[in-house]
Amino acid sequence: MIVRDVLVIALRGLRAHKLRSGLTMLGLVIGVLAVILLTSLGQGLVGAVNTAVEPIANRITVVPKLSPIPGGPPANALTDADMAAIARAPNVTQVVPLVTGATVGAAGQASRAVTASTSGAQYLSASVTGTTYDYLDVQRKSLAAGAFLTEAQDRSGAKVAVLGPMVATALYGPDPSSAIGQTLRLDHAVFKVVGVMQPYGAAEDNVIIMPIKAARAGVFGKGTGGNQLSQLMVKATSTTHVKVASEQIVQVLRERHRVTDPAYDDFQVQDLGTRVGTFTGLIQLITGLVPMIAAISLLVGGIGVLNIMLVSVTDRTREIGTRKAVGASDLAILGQFVMEAVTVAGLGGVIGVALAVGAILGTKALLSGMGSGGMLASFDPVLSITPIGIAFGISLLIGLAAGGYPAWRAARLKPIEALRFE
Repeated sequence: MIVRDVLVIALRGLRAHKLRSGLTMLGLVIGVLAVILLTSLGQGLVGAVNTAVEPIANRITVVPKLSPIPGGPPANALTDADMAAIARAPNVTQVVPLVTGATVGAAGQASRAVTASTSGAQYLSASVTGTTYDYLDVQRKSLAAGAFLTEAQDRSGAKVAVLGPMVATALYGPDPSSAIGQTLRLDHAVFKVVGVMQPYGAAEDNVIIMPIKAARAGVFGKGTGGNQLSQLMVKATSTTHVKVASEQIVQVLRERHRVTDPAYDDFQVQDLGTRVGTFTGLIQLITGLVPMIAAISLLVGGIGVLNIMLVSVTDRTREIGTRKAVGASDLAILGQFVMEAVTVAGLGGVIGVALAVGAILGTKALLSGMGSGGMLASFDPVLSITPIGIAFGISLLIGLAAGGYPAWRAARLKPIEALRFE
């Protein structure tokens, strides 16, 4: 019997038991759908994370350790000279200093009484950050209105300020442009507002940014130790050189601070790339495990195919006896039942693939129509042929394996015993 004849007979058997065949392939449909869909969403999530952090993946943060190890030498502060030395490292392309309130006040806070001079009656506490004109470039942030600090303002220590949106809203109203050109008073120093930042979260929105010279002279005074820094933001030459640049920074600071034992480092070098790599690795692990868990549905579907095929062999015992009595070979009987099982599994796989592809394309269209911002804007489920091929191939193998034993039982039936079966 040729394959086409076996397939025709198998399809007739499936049509004769439509409900049973449909319920049998349901488990395989769900399993294939789950494997493809979850793999696609997982790969899309990894891509969204990488896209979101890629612009700042080459950023390195250097902060002082506030407390030395007991018994060790006193901690050295980060200074302007440290910044200049780090800037000369081969794999460092940019260094931005920050002076904040972390070194002033009894509680280590950068709280200052801020007054909008337009009303003289509006007060709030805000974090003050003194930095340089290239802060915006390294941080990869943007403005809602106005302009950021210029190099000329940075060098001269001009009394200008860029406000976080929370400060701007509290003092001048919800329209960011209304704050531009206004003046505000921080303690006894008066600053002109030149820009307003985009929102980035409460901790970063309640901030006033100004040239580092103006912050030292007009706000912090001697509290920062003259040339001391609260933090350094370092930009490596590329994301592939982040680790090397971090090692170079560590070497420079150990030499300058005369640290011979790494246990006594009075600074911390943190690179975003390592943390992002760890996070991405975790997502990839989850992405790999979830489809494996979903594949259990395929196993359950395979058990369903096995069960139904065993029932089918029992129900059609007399049919098998009749066919063998008129000359059907064992191979023909075996092929018939194997083909039925593979057909059920194949149809289930095709339906599962179709539903998964439809769901992925629908998700893509929905996200595109939403026009969302943030990480969701870069979230794009990946429609790949690999998980589709694997899931469909596994469904066929399950059908072949699940149909093999019942088909073998059917082929071994003796015609006389099959004809006597009630």
